[in-house]
Amino acid sequence: LIQILFEDMDNGSDPLFALNATSREVDGDVRNATCMSDEPALSLALRIPLGVIMLIICLGSIFGNLIMMISLWREKPLPHSINIIFISLSSTNLALAALGEPLVVASLFAGCWVWGEAMGQFEALWVTTLGLMSMMQLSLISFEQYSRFILQKQLESCRLLLLLTGILVICTLLGIAPLLGWCAYGPEGAGVSNSLKWQEDDAGTLSYIVVIMIIGYFNPLLVIVICYYKIYNLVQSQASVVIEKTHVNENIVRLKVNKNHVRVVQERQLALTITLVILSFFFAWTPYVIVNLLNMFTDVVKNNKLLGTIPALFAKSSTFWWIVIYSLTDKRMLKSCLKTLSAMKRKLRVWYFS
Repeated sequence: LIQILFEDMDNGSDPLFALNATSREVDGDVRNATCMSDEPALSLALRIPLGVIMLIICLGSIFGNLIMMISLWREKPLPHSINIIFISLSSTNLALAALGEPLVVASLFAGCWVWGEAMGQFEALWVTTLGLMSMMQLSLISFEQYSRFILQKQLESCRLLLLLTGILVICTLLGIAPLLGWCAYGPEGAGVSNSLKWQEDDAGTLSYIVVIMIIGYFNPLLVIVICYYKIYNLVQSQASVVIEKTHVNENIVRLKVNKNHVRVVQERQLALTITLVILSFFFAWTPYVIVNLLNMFTDVVKNNKLLGTIPALFAKSSTFWWIVIYSLTDKRMLKSCLKTLSAMKRKLRVWYFS
């Protein structure tokens, strides 16, 4: 393979394209060790910029989620229950970024899937399972906020861990199901990543897609909308009560009004921050869902490989955007991350000089 690369570089041709063509001629089959599918490779002008962008997102996701997880564990800047869920969310995204995204980055630079069919099945399983876990954890965050603000009751740690364990079990079973015959995994878009075979129209595939769409997308979305609708109504009603009380007795009520106002502002800020985090995930995953629904009922995506590739890559970037949004909108989280970085820097300095 190395000899083919250098020979074609001397000839001035694209070595990766020549490598794919040579492997097809040698094996006589499109499905070979170099490229899993017969999808045409992306052009060099497309795959290099996309590969660089995904490499930056991959490294940022790994480093950012690691710092976020350590900061949440060490500093505990958030209420206890929400802190536990965010630790789980950051560890899920760290696993997705560390084991799933590097495979896609390397394949982007190559222009096709270079890891073989077995690793393709693993990548599809990994992304599907952890993607479902992320969405369901977001709905759990919304329910925790609803319980704390509306019901005035914080979720107990044991109950919270039980819910997180249930999410893990459900998502793992749904991720393994295509390997056992309920639907199937395969290449998507230009063949640089893998997912469900959305274009299949048999009963098993359609039933599986309906199930994961309900469990992994529409149900979390419905829970989030209902919970935050009630939270914002409560916050607005409390804010109006605070304003009305200022006219009752200025000398007696002023201190009480100010304390209530500070609490309302803090709750509103926390709710706004978490809302932006949730929106970042849905902003990244919604184009992918729409494109796959089109893929099920039309041939638009099948005839345009780039349309099937960009949303899939954008969905994988959800592991990065939530870190940026959270660190910029929550001062407590930003201080905790900076403190963690400072501690890691001191330990690295001590290790180096010792």
